[in-house]
Amino acid sequence: MKTDMAKKLGQATWEYVNEQSQILFFVLASDGRILETNRFAESMTGCRPGQKKFQDLVLDFHDSFSLDHLTKEPAIEHLLNIKMGSRLPQSFYFRFMTMAPFILAFGRLDAEELESMRKEMLNMNQELNNMTRTLQKKNTQLRQLNQEKNQFLGMAAHDLRKPIGLILTYSEFLMEEISVSMNTEQRDFLTTIQNSSLFMKKLVDDFLDVAAIEAGVFDLDLEPVDVISLLEKSLKPNRLQAAKKGIELQIIAPNACPQVPLDASKIEQALTNLVSNAIEHSEPGSTVTITLIYDSEYLVFEVRDQGSGIIPEDMDKLFKPFKKTKAEKTSGEKSTGLGLVIARKIIMAHRGEIQVHSQPGLGTTIRFTLPLKD
Repeated sequence: MKTDMAKKLGQATWEYVNEQSQILFFVLASDGRILETNRFAESMTGCRPGQKKFQDLVLDFHDSFSLDHLTKEPAIEHLLNIKMGSRLPQSFYFRFMTMAPFILAFGRLDAEELESMRKEMLNMNQELNNMTRTLQKKNTQLRQLNQEKNQFLGMAAHDLRKPIGLILTYSEFLMEEISVSMNTEQRDFLTTIQNSSLFMKKLVDDFLDVAAIEAGVFDLDLEPVDVISLLEKSLKPNRLQAAKKGIELQIIAPNACPQVPLDASKIEQALTNLVSNAIEHSEPGSTVTITLIYDSEYLVFEVRDQGSGIIPEDMDKLFKPFKKTKAEKTSGEKSTGLGLVIARKIIMAHRGEIQVHSQPGLGTTIRFTLPLKD
C-alpha cells in the first residue's frame, strides 16, 4: 500500500514540477550535461535536453563555478545568475542534490531581486506619468502661444497691408507719370522702392495666409472649374517673371478637360507659387515645364525645372516655414520662404498629396495630385 502511494505521490510531484511549477529544474549528468528539464526551465533559458551543460547557462563573473563543490553542500542554497535566452540574466537560488548517477538542480527566483525590480518599475512608471503630465501641460501652453502668435501675426500683417499698398500705388504712379523727367539714379531709387514694396506686400499676404491656415479658418469654396482656363490664369503672373530671365514656360495639357470641383483661387495660388519657385531656381535660357494630367479619378499638376536641384539633406526643409535650403536662386530673388508651405496646405485641404523629386544638377519636379472622387 505504502509503495503504491509513494509511486502516486512521486508521479503527481513530477507532473507538477514538470508542468506547472515556477522553478528551474534540471536533471544533470555527473559532468553537468543537461539530461532533462521541466517546461519552465526550457521556456526561460531556451535550453533543451542534450544541447548544453549546466555551467553554460551560468553567468560566472569570477570564473569560479564548480559543480563538484555545489553538490557537496546539498542543504545550502547558492545564488547563481542564469542566462535567460534572449533576455537579460536573472538571479536564482539553486540547491543541488545527488541521486547517483544523476544530479538534481532546483532553482527558485530571488524574491529580493523581484521586489527590487518591481519597485524600480513602479518608480519608472511614476516618472513616466509625471513626464506625460508635464508634456501635456507644455503642449497646452504651446498651443496657446501658437494661437497668440497667429493672432498677432494676422493683426500685424493686416495693419501693414494698407501703408504698403499706398507706397506701392504711389511708386507705380510716379513710374508711369514722371519717370521721363527723372535721371537714371532717381529712376533706380524709385524702382528699388517699388520692388521692395512688392516684396513686402507678398510677405504680408503670405503671413495672413499662414495665420489663417494655422488658426483653422482655411475654408474652401468648391465650385466646378474649367481646369485648362485655371492653369492659364495661374501662369499670367509668372510669364513676365519668366520673360525677364529668358525662361520658356512649356505647357503640356489635354485639349479639353471636364469641369471639376475646386477652390479656384486657392489652387491658382498654389500653382503660381510652385511655378514662381521653379523660375527663381532656373538659369536664364532654360525651360520650366508645367504638365496637367486628367483621368476619371485624379487631377495631376507637375512643375519641372532645369535648375541646380536640391541636396538630400535639404528635402525635409522644403515645407517648413522660414526654412532656407542651400539651393540658391539664380538671380538673387527675394522670397518669404512660405510659398511652398502655403501650396502644401492648399493641396492638403483639397485631400491631395504633394511630392518632390530632385537630384543635384538635374533639376526639381514638384507634383501634386487631387482626388476627384470621395
